Amino acid sequence: MSYSAERALSFLYPFVILTSLISCITSAVAWTHWRYVLNACPDTNCGCVLHGRSTYNSFEGGNIAYCHYATYGLVLPLLFAVVLAVYHGYRICIGKGKRKAGTTTIRQRAGDMIVVTTESELTPDGLSPYYWLPATVISVIMAIYQLIYAAIFTDGFEVTCKQYRESLLKEIQGVGNIVPVIKQRLSCSAIFDFMDFMVESISYERRRYGRINTSACLYLTLILSWLALFGWLIICAINIINMRRTRPARV
Repeated sequence: MSYSAERALSFLYPFVILTSLISCITSAVAWTHWRYVLNACPDTNCGCVLHGRSTYNSFEGGNIAYCHYATYGLVLPLLFAVVLAVYHGYRICIGKGKRKAGTTTIRQRAGDMIVVTTESELTPDGLSPYYWLPATVISVIMAIYQLIYAAIFTDGFEVTCKQYRESLLKEIQGVGNIVPVIKQRLSCSAIFDFMDFMVESISYERRRYGRINTSACLYLTLILSWLALFGWLIICAINIINMRRTRPARV
């Protein structure tokens, strides 16, 4: 059971690393692309593509702290995931051991000799039963942290999508049947496509690399952040099961 659990963890931790790393990268691409264009606030830095808002004559970004968190917020889970991925990966690939075997001789009253062979359930390099408790605590904390990250990013994503719908209607002076089309039928992906080509800096264009696919960047971050949470939840389940299984050995 311990070996199969470690084997599963040796795949799950790299999965969490990959999804979290891509989330940070795609979030950073969207942030650096829009940080000057959307920064139209006179008294604060509002160059974040998340939590954007429609104003009377322009479209402004949200507080830059949201993008800082979206880009750097997963550093802590990544550090734990990298350390544990290396640990379990090394044990699975190199640290395999054989079960301990031993023999004993039992003499019966009739004088007969019986040779009994015993085999330990644990390998010489098996995980200590005391490993699973701290591993469970860490994985639960990281899962909660990942949930907070995914929820904050999702909320910022939806707010920007909703606010730019309103801004787009103002910009094209939409009336009549076009209003429900933009408000109810167009997906956020289509809304961000309009944003890529229609939102410009109130002073001058300061996009660093021309135009990007903002929808792809934000959707990748959104989907992968929830996939990373799913990975952490499975890791939590494995750790909890093994913690309960090895409880008698810790008493």
